[in-house]
Amino acid sequence: MSPEPSCSSSGFPALFYLLEAVIFGSQWPARSAIDPGAVLLAAMAGWGVLISGMLVGARVVNEREAGWQRQLRLTPLTGGGYLLGKVAVGMLVSIPPPIVLALAAALFRDVRLDLGGWLFVTLVITLGGTPFAILGLLIGQFGNKKNTQQIIIIGMLVLAIFGGIPLDALPAWFSYIGYATPSCWLTDLGRAGIEMGGDPMRAGMILLIRCDADRRRATA
Repeated sequence: MSPEPSCSSSGFPALFYLLEAVIFGSQWPARSAIDPGAVLLAAMAGWGVLISGMLVGARVVNEREAGWQRQLRLTPLTGGGYLLGKVAVGMLVSIPPPIVLALAAALFRDVRLDLGGWLFVTLVITLGGTPFAILGLLIGQFGNKKNTQQIIIIGMLVLAIFGGIPLDALPAWFSYIGYATPSCWLTDLGRAGIEMGGDPMRAGMILLIRCDADRRRATA
């Protein structure tokens, strides 16, 4: 069965967050001024947005192989309008995961952020996930039912690795690859909102450039 956007894309990140917070928190320096729950929150919120956006590709490939896109050519709806609508769906289903994560962090890990911090790890990081909705759309447009599931799963795992691990703690070659992935900058965007040294303007511009490049591929 092909993966579909569902409540699991909201629940799984929150469950993994709580599990990792327990494991990671026990190894965190006691005198650190940074809450480990806040550190993980940005990474897991990015992961939830990433998953929700990319899973739209499964629905697109099903519609394409069922002939739905051919039927749409008989309507006034343009191809660009159809693609824009699918990206909008990807954005909408990306809204719940970071909100559920924020609630879990506040209720079960006692994470406390200012208003700007909460907005960054919910609203801003959701907007920053636009490239992943477009990426899911691209996979759905060019994949088929036999390979779309594998492509999405492998893609999510690779992007999650580079988006969830602090790259400055890893070998230089790993960092070079990580900085080339949009998931790295999505997490950086969330971390910037909780005062962890990120640059929201730089991360936002890189994600915007990546979004435009993917959009051009999708509409080519």
